Amino acid sequence: MKISLDWVKDYVAVGASAETLAERLTMAGLEVKAVEKGPGDDRVLEIEITSNRPDWLSHVGVARELGALFGRKLILPEREKSRRRNGKAIAVEIAARDLCPYYSACLLEGVEAGPAPDFMCRRLEAVGLRPVNLVVDVTNYVLLEMGQPLHAFDWDRLSGKGIFVRRAKEGEPMRAINGEKYALKAGDLAITDYDHPIAIAGVMGGIESEVGPATRNILLESAYFSPPAIRTWATSSPSI
Repeated sequence: MKISLDWVKDYVAVGASAETLAERLTMAGLEVKAVEKGPGDDRVLEIEITSNRPDWLSHVGVARELGALFGRKLILPEREKSRRRNGKAIAVEIAARDLCPYYSACLLEGVEAGPAPDFMCRRLEAVGLRPVNLVVDVTNYVLLEMGQPLHAFDWDRLSGKGIFVRRAKEGEPMRAINGEKYALKAGDLAITDYDHPIAIAGVMGGIESEVGPATRNILLESAYFSPPAIRTWATSSPSI
């Protein structure tokens, strides 16, 4: 995983060199494999994260570790208090709570999927991601910032205007955003609308609900999926 030091310094004030930070992190158990030059004056750390420390899988997580090592205060991103902007309720039904104990979704209307701000594009590029559009880039940015995956669906392309989290039926087909078609296995965790799967939970979205230039209304997903279920699918489900 790559960590931008310019980005990290939004959350913790450390003035040490990139090499010093790399050494301290490595001695604390977060191995820094390389220090690379990033855009402008940025330096990028290539880090190796052990399976027992998922809290390091984000810029805020690494900033928290640096704050502890150098005795600095962690500065979390400011945010508005959550508030309901309209009266539309989203129907969400979780039929597999052992694999998905929490699933939330909100509707964002009138969004234009144009380019993301320059600072966001630079930071994504620094850690190896290609900017796509505002919606996709924001979901990637939040993942890298906070460690919380998000997924955006084109609301107008969903059937029935509701979300179901359930185990797939044997052989149930889904064409993913990578262009591949998958035959799901019984027990795979699927996100579906009223007709068919629109995502493989925690892995990949479907092409039929993909956000594109014409998208104006977005269903934004934030959820927790069973890590073993995600790993099992990713290592044992070839395309057809």
